[in-house]
Amino acid sequence: MLDTQSFDQLLIILAAALASAVIFRRLYVPSIVAFLVAGAVIGPSVLDWVSEPERFSFLAEFGVVFLLFALGLEFSVPKLLRLKGPVFGVGSAQVFLCMLIFGSSAYFWGVSLEAAFVIAGALALSSTAIVTKELSTLGEVHTDHGRLSIGVLLFQDLIAVVLLIVVPVLGASSGEDLASALGLALAKGLMLAALLLAVGRWLLPSVYREVAKSQSSEIFVLSTLVIVMVAAWVTHAAGLSMALGAFVTGMMLGECHYKHQIESDIRGFRDILLGLFFVTIGMSVDTSLLVQYAPRIIFFTLALIGLKALIIGGLIRLLGYPAKPAAQSGLILSEAGEFGLALLTIAVSYGLLPNEQASFIMIVAVLSMALSPFLIRHGHHVVARWLKPSKLEANDEPEFSSEEKLVLVGGYGRVGKAVVRLLQVQQVPYLVIERDPEVVAAARRKGIRITYGDCTELSILSTCGIESAQLALLSFDTIEHATEVIEHIRSADITTPLMIRLPDATGIEELIAVGANHLFPEMVEATISAVSNVSKLLSLDETLTTKVESELRSEGL
Repeated sequence: MLDTQSFDQLLIILAAALASAVIFRRLYVPSIVAFLVAGAVIGPSVLDWVSEPERFSFLAEFGVVFLLFALGLEFSVPKLLRLKGPVFGVGSAQVFLCMLIFGSSAYFWGVSLEAAFVIAGALALSSTAIVTKELSTLGEVHTDHGRLSIGVLLFQDLIAVVLLIVVPVLGASSGEDLASALGLALAKGLMLAALLLAVGRWLLPSVYREVAKSQSSEIFVLSTLVIVMVAAWVTHAAGLSMALGAFVTGMMLGECHYKHQIESDIRGFRDILLGLFFVTIGMSVDTSLLVQYAPRIIFFTLALIGLKALIIGGLIRLLGYPAKPAAQSGLILSEAGEFGLALLTIAVSYGLLPNEQASFIMIVAVLSMALSPFLIRHGHHVVARWLKPSKLEANDEPEFSSEEKLVLVGGYGRVGKAVVRLLQVQQVPYLVIERDPEVVAAARRKGIRITYGDCTELSILSTCGIESAQLALLSFDTIEHATEVIEHIRSADITTPLMIRLPDATGIEELIAVGANHLFPEMVEATISAVSNVSKLLSLDETLTTKVESELRSEGL
């Protein structure tokens, strides 16, 4: 039974988490940082409202399990194979170099070899939660720097699995039998991962099919919780981390048909546990170090961000990508991540790392994570100041004559391919601008006039001759980005007609006001097409149908 003091302190933890999340949200600081700060404030080193954080260590254990389960759900094997260049090329080199540099620095700092390995692994990884959320909010997931960043994060998730296997072994084995213990642990980890993946592929779909027939959200949520905890228990019973079982479970459920329902049903429960987990981590941080070693902490934070940005950006550039997405990806991934915090917590529990050293590294990691949204949101401005214009425009040279009256087609997706087919049949000169190098290579093999670049960058559009083009068809994910680009085009005295493709009709009036000539909201046009087809099939009055279509267009439905 929960005693009165424990209940009071649990209430304090929940209230502090809520207040901190509300305040930090207004400052556009990630909720992860808010929870960590809340824990540090109410913990023993500041207000001492919760004097014995270890009494709530079970919350941290459950939090680690569900943190890794959430990361596993986001892990995608098809996406991993599709982004194999950034994943295995940049990702592997980045993790190796960062761990080598950070591990060597920590070892010369005076920590043990095992502690240096843990610190290196924690700092080499970036924040999947912050990066994916910010890129989604900005509508930049499918940009060059978005795809490159996601690719590197996928490899980091793979390395996270290995670290989950290695760290408990480092804490439980002596130097003499370490090699054999690591080999045995890796073998057990691979066998258990294969077993869990097999169960997820052939058994769990049948289980969820039966659960879904009940049409009960409570049973669905409970089933997921039991499955996650059983997987965590299996890996723990084998002498490995519980988080490993949770991550593999998330991976296998992430590929099934019930993934989105699982995410939806468990989100509230998962977010509460994750919030409590980060609060408990914050309570274990010795904040007196922040005052005692403030200059050193600031230096290490800036060094962490600078080194990771240079390493990641440089590696991406070596793969042949333009300088701008390379530099932006470096800034996006320059912070530490939530998994690093979990790894440090696990290391402390196994006695691999003293709490004072772990607190110092955690403070550095949290500060880097707090700066991350700013770097992601304003990275293009930072990059523009760093790089010369010639480097920003270092894309493939477009294949066209400046005297041609081209139609510029932004993107070679479904709409782009249809427009190109029309222009080819009508023998209208065109040039496609595509930001996926693999799509560019495949299209060129088919004889398509296509160049690599981002059609939303004014420098690329100018290089491709937008000033003399007949028409420019540009695609955007958000109304804000479209407005910004159109304003730049019109402020440069470019009068070329602009046809803008957007997901929906939100903000059409604003786009027209800043200079868009034609608008193509895909959702609206798809709706109107359905209405038109229904009218034809039922032989309805064409005049009334046209009137309804006009109303739908004006309403943006």
